[in-house]
Formats: sequence, C-alpha cells, structure tokens
Amino acid sequence: MSYPKGMQHKVYVCSHIFDQSRPVLLVSRADGDRCFLCGGEHPQDASAYKAVGIGHVLEWDSSSQELQDLPPDWEAERKELGQNWVRTPYVPSE
Repeated sequence: MSYPKGMQHKVYVCSHIFDQSRPVLLVSRADGDRCFLCGGEHPQDASAYKAVGIGHVLEWDSSSQELQDLPPDWEAERKELGQNWVRTPYVPSE
C-alpha cells in the first residue's frame, strides 16, 4: 500500500515536528486526516499545525512508513523514538 498522492500526499504536523525539535510519537487519523504529532500539548488552533507532504515526514522519521496502512479513526503511539507503534481505535476526548 502507498499514500494516495505519493510523497506529495498532504498530512498535518504539529509545530514541534515541523521544526524537528521533537520526534513523532503520535499519529492520528481522526476524521480521516493524517496527523503526525509529538504527543505534547498544543493550542487548539491552526497556528500550532502545518500541512506538509508525507515525503517530508518520512525524511525526518522513516519509521512513520510503517503506518501507511493505519485506517481512518485509528491512531498509533509510542513512548519514544525507536519503539514499536501501538495501534488503537481513536476515541475523542470529552
């Protein structure tokens, strides 16, 4: 399986992933979009996130390739870089 638009497939990243100051520890497909996050706290507004091509994320963290088959409304998490991804259904916080 590959991304629908190849390496240009649009994904969202938090500001920490964008500036590469933290590793990808959480990948969410809530509502179908792919979001690559550091797992930290962020403001709930668009200023904390950027849209990039998946190719950039894979360049920064090639292990994210393992998640290309992550279905919509699922997420994958790990405690630190190098650990295995743990996949679970996405449950919105209340």
